[in-house]
Amino acid sequence: MLRRPAKGQALVMGLVALFMGTITLFYLFGTGQISADKERVTNAADASAYSAALWRARVLNYDAYSNRAMIANEVAIAQTLTLTSEVEYIKDFSLCLASEEGDGGETCEAALPTILDVVPYVEEAFAAIADVVTIYDEILKPVSIGELEARSNAMNRLLSLSQTTLDLSTSFIAVQTVVDQVTTANDANFTSKMLPDTFEGPGGFTKQYTGTDRIRSAALVREGLDKYSQNRGFDLTVIPPVCVAGLVVRKRGGTTLDSSLDWYEAADTMSEWDYYLGSRGCEKKESPMGWGNRQGSGGTSDQDTGGVNTNPEALRYARDGGESPNGYIGVQPFRDLNYAGLNGQFQGVKNNTVAALGVVTHMSGTLLRTANTLNIGTGRLRMTENLDKSELSSVAAAEVYWQRPTPRTDGRIEYPSLFNPYWQARLVDPTAAQRAEALLL
Repeated sequence: MLRRPAKGQALVMGLVALFMGTITLFYLFGTGQISADKERVTNAADASAYSAALWRARVLNYDAYSNRAMIANEVAIAQTLTLTSEVEYIKDFSLCLASEEGDGGETCEAALPTILDVVPYVEEAFAAIADVVTIYDEILKPVSIGELEARSNAMNRLLSLSQTTLDLSTSFIAVQTVVDQVTTANDANFTSKMLPDTFEGPGGFTKQYTGTDRIRSAALVREGLDKYSQNRGFDLTVIPPVCVAGLVVRKRGGTTLDSSLDWYEAADTMSEWDYYLGSRGCEKKESPMGWGNRQGSGGTSDQDTGGVNTNPEALRYARDGGESPNGYIGVQPFRDLNYAGLNGQFQGVKNNTVAALGVVTHMSGTLLRTANTLNIGTGRLRMTENLDKSELSSVAAAEVYWQRPTPRTDGRIEYPSLFNPYWQARLVDPTAAQRAEALLL
């Protein structure tokens, strides 16, 4: 006789499967929500770190552009003084050949004008030239004064001050504001904090160079001067000089930035040098023929640019009759990398100068949309997240670095500085130290 088959065993298995499926569903739902929010927190941290680094890179590039602009203004000032000195020199040279009194109340006593007197109407021709140049000189004077005022006392002063102002925006506190803005733009419920920052290390990543430290900027100004501004001289030998006789005309001219870096001098001179046998043996005498001088804010240069000291008497005439337009205030303070503060040695950092920063972004665990926070499930179906400090966190790091977009064609090595605007930002892996610091926040 067959027994009747048992009934109901499949129901137990079904309940077990339903229970396991419900647990799995809750687990997958919670895990998916946490993963999605973790990705949003990570993206916010990356965006905040990159934005902070990008802002600093832009400020450094502004410093580079403004440094270049100040150098260009200095070169333009030197060229303006060169032009005005040359005009004054041409005027006095023409007056000399016209046998008339030049600037400073001086009349040249050179022999060459006397020799040229044999040519008809030479004096009249040079007198007419002197009249035209004098008018041009009177027109040029106020223009040159305005040029000095605009480029030095206005533009360069403002550019220098703007560097100082913008540098304040790269401080830890100011950049934290950038981080906050980017974080809340991603999600108003997120909060971010910056980690201790190398940009404000010993002395800072950059510094303002003042006083004698301005020499680097001044060196670039001098290198930027055209050859004519630096040296505009020649020699004309009328009679080859020997001990008993000789006649040489020497033209000298140059524009120099004094070693004090606070004034320019442009000087142009021409002198006739007569060689003769005198009571003390072989002697020579200087007779000025032309002279011109323009200085930015006055002074007497201690440098012999263009060999202007070769004609000392003509240079004295030039300085006595020259004018010193007000308005030039010297090479302005500028910002550059703080080489002394970057690891203490310039050589060790100039190839790899970077400024790193880190950001930690937080999201409160109460904002997660998991089964637990949504109050779904009881007993064993209540699955908690067990988050560290009851929040989701992510640490991100970025750095400001210098790199030319294309290699130099001349093969020369170019080091990071604030004279070329090649500063960029990039995300990098957080260091072990940054991760350890993030755990404390």
